[in-house]
Amino acid sequence: MTARPEELRRRLAGLDQIDDVVGALRAIASGQSAAARSALPAIEAHALTTRRAMARLAAPQVAATTPAGPGLLLVIGASQGFAGAYPQRVAAATLQALAPDTGLLVVGRRTVQALLDHGRRPLWSTDLPAHPAAIPALASEVTAALISQAVEHPGPIHAIAGLPAAGHAPAAVRLFPPEPVPPAQGMERPLMTLAPAVLMASLLQEALFAAVARALMRGLEAEAAARMQAMAQARSNLQRRRNEVEAAYRQARQEQMTTEMIELAAER
Repeated sequence: MTARPEELRRRLAGLDQIDDVVGALRAIASGQSAAARSALPAIEAHALTTRRAMARLAAPQVAATTPAGPGLLLVIGASQGFAGAYPQRVAAATLQALAPDTGLLVVGRRTVQALLDHGRRPLWSTDLPAHPAAIPALASEVTAALISQAVEHPGPIHAIAGLPAAGHAPAAVRLFPPEPVPPAQGMERPLMTLAPAVLMASLLQEALFAAVARALMRGLEAEAAARMQAMAQARSNLQRRRNEVEAAYRQARQEQMTTEMIELAAER
């Protein structure tokens, strides 16, 4: 039986309201993605400056002093909803990259839950903020957690932040020890008020902080991009559904008009 036109009209109004919400969520995600992307150059510059300072203090020797062991894996996943299968995809990439005895730290409560569903409980976890302005404070918190957990899980520190482009296999990137870089040309050795070993330890911590901040910002951008894609798909499905309901409305309205015309003709 064909639905009444009044009912179909209400369904059309409801679909339009959902479309407005989807559009708003997509606009918010777009703003978050753009803000995170614009913040990355400053983080990259800070990371490069720190590594160049290490290079002036014989930083190439740092990698040789890294304790042997499986180390730690930091996963920056998803915190908010309406991101499609993104949390599960990050969890799948984590399970693939996680070596035995590696310490697991996770940022993003939805990815935490996805990992718990697979029997993987992180040593430490927190949520990912919705705005890039909160990333520096979170990076300090994550850096402190990594340093604390490194005592029981010595070795390199890797991270999974978002997912690579389509067609490429997920892979973890190294956060620590930092990749050595040559010092800037023409720079003299600095005048130091700290012992070289103390200064190097501080620079190593700062380099880890910069790498963590970069991973967090990329993770935030990746989650926002996933939400934009999910909302674009939702809007496409809504438009298809609206076309179906609108066609049904026109048919129901035509049938109603035909019935009314027959009834009017019968009254004569």
